[in-house]
Amino acid sequence: MPTLEINIQNYSYMKSITALLLLFFIVTESFGQIKYEKGYFINHDRKRVECLIKNREWKNNPVEFNYKLGNSAKTESGDLTSVNEFGIYNSFKFIAADVKIDRSFNPKTSISTEKDPIWKQEKLFLKVLVEGKANLYVYEDENLVKFFYSMNGGTTIDQLVYKEYKVDMNLVKNTSFRQQIWKDLQFKDSYMDEVQNMPYTAEAIGKYFTAYDRSFGNTVSQINPIERKSYLNLKLTPGINFSSGSMTVPVNRHVDFKSSQSFRMGIEAEWLFALHNYKFALVFEPTFQTYKSGADQKDGIINYSSVEFPLGVRYYYHLNDQTRLYLNGFYVPGVVMKFNSEIKYLIIAPDQYRSIVVSPEGNMAFGGGIDHKRFSLEARYYTDRNLSKGLYDPTYSRFSVILGYKIFTTKH
Repeated sequence: MPTLEINIQNYSYMKSITALLLLFFIVTESFGQIKYEKGYFINHDRKRVECLIKNREWKNNPVEFNYKLGNSAKTESGDLTSVNEFGIYNSFKFIAADVKIDRSFNPKTSISTEKDPIWKQEKLFLKVLVEGKANLYVYEDENLVKFFYSMNGGTTIDQLVYKEYKVDMNLVKNTSFRQQIWKDLQFKDSYMDEVQNMPYTAEAIGKYFTAYDRSFGNTVSQINPIERKSYLNLKLTPGINFSSGSMTVPVNRHVDFKSSQSFRMGIEAEWLFALHNYKFALVFEPTFQTYKSGADQKDGIINYSSVEFPLGVRYYYHLNDQTRLYLNGFYVPGVVMKFNSEIKYLIIAPDQYRSIVVSPEGNMAFGGGIDHKRFSLEARYYTDRNLSKGLYDPTYSRFSVILGYKIFTTKH
């Protein structure tokens, strides 16, 4: 494999910029990047404090949380020893409660042979699911999911009992939660069959609690996050390519094609996932690009124009509601649309050339940039691309500066 010698004076400088962008993201991410959102907490003195809470979108119920009293204020923490309740508006609410909890069943660590719960008294933050005449809560800790309830504004909070346990080699279920619900939450339009077949899920139990509360004319609060939907964004992505190339021809003669700048045009489809506060996206960007150049002493000619089909992933770092930094990586398949592309090398002076079949192989691309409202600006580095599977390994290298303009967005 011949060694590529790139004939662009500032090409290494451009690659350094890309490397610095990557380093910047790694360093900033190491300090964490999670949004502070408007919320509140109630301390043990029953004082309600308006604040900004760091939304970690906890999978497991937290034992503490971070907050600020203002955008420029220092970060403080609240926990079970100092807080009775905290929440982010239109997102979630947790209450501190002393409860008996059964942890004796964990499908990944231990399965009990005891039918009855093995109670442990603990103080926990419980997530509120439904509030009304009857309240429903949930506690999650890895594979452990337990529902709790309280009645008529009382302070007593009990676990809804569900447990899987072993009898001989069989797995049996204790579904006492159904008896608890039928005993304590019967109402005019409830049916035994509905409760007898009820699964131990937030959707099924929450639906029943909501119906119960409404049957008494109570105002029901379902403390569920605003549903986040994924986005499909469509962008125009014009830009400038800084390109170079080389190849080795018979008699080990090395040909360096002159560096050149050319226009590139793409149309980008970005699927932005709702999870983790819209940090991750899939990107597909069909792109037209061209590289036309010759070599010193007229040793070779390259005329390469194509539409490529890069597919990649993108990670966003939110600075505020309208501005984001991002990193992305792409795989650029060898499948392209070529437009009369040709590569030639000199065999007999002055102007007799031999052509090489253009058959690109796949390569990678890495970049980073900034996104503000409808506009984005990105620096992207492409790894070397072999333009032919023959003997001469014509190699194409480039660095791109890309301007993006969002023309369309829709929620799904």
